[in-house]
Amino acid sequence: MWTDILQIGLPSLFLLITVLFLVRGFLRNQNQALGAFLMKEAEYRKVESERRTIELTKANKEITMPLRMQAYERMTLFCTRLEITNMLRRSEALELSAKQLSIDLLFSVDEEYSHNIAQQLYMSEELWQIVQLAKLETVNIIKNAKKVCEEKFGAEANSNNFIDVLAATLNENPQLGYVQALSAIKKEVALLF
Repeated sequence: MWTDILQIGLPSLFLLITVLFLVRGFLRNQNQALGAFLMKEAEYRKVESERRTIELTKANKEITMPLRMQAYERMTLFCTRLEITNMLRRSEALELSAKQLSIDLLFSVDEEYSHNIAQQLYMSEELWQIVQLAKLETVNIIKNAKKVCEEKFGAEANSNNFIDVLAATLNENPQLGYVQALSAIKKEVALLF
């Protein structure tokens, strides 16, 4: 009986050990192959991700660069229009009272600003602050000139009186905000190239 058990059990045990050894070797090879495949897949995904990032960056530049340049152009125009002498040339000052002319000039500044406010998305925060300071300077000059004109000439002041007061104010304190803003725009645009 023991011999029968050994005759059946020993070959079965040998077969079991052989199968376990072969399966273990097969699984080890499969794990190595799977590991190598996963490494290659991770490498491929990394390279593909970098390629997509480069393509998106390039496409983004192709789309946003013209928008940024247009924003700089519009802000250059806005700053040029902030110059009070340019504003007076565009207005119909001869027929207005001093009060009405000052209101028209302030309205012109606010309208230009409102029209260009979205351009801040395409420029640095520092540049936008400089443009806002140029606008504020222009508004303050006009308001101060209006106040001086009213004090000097009263409610009967006409546009010529207001223009004279503006000219005197600008002679004493030149309007530099728009010049600084234009310079800052040029510097920021130069950084793009």
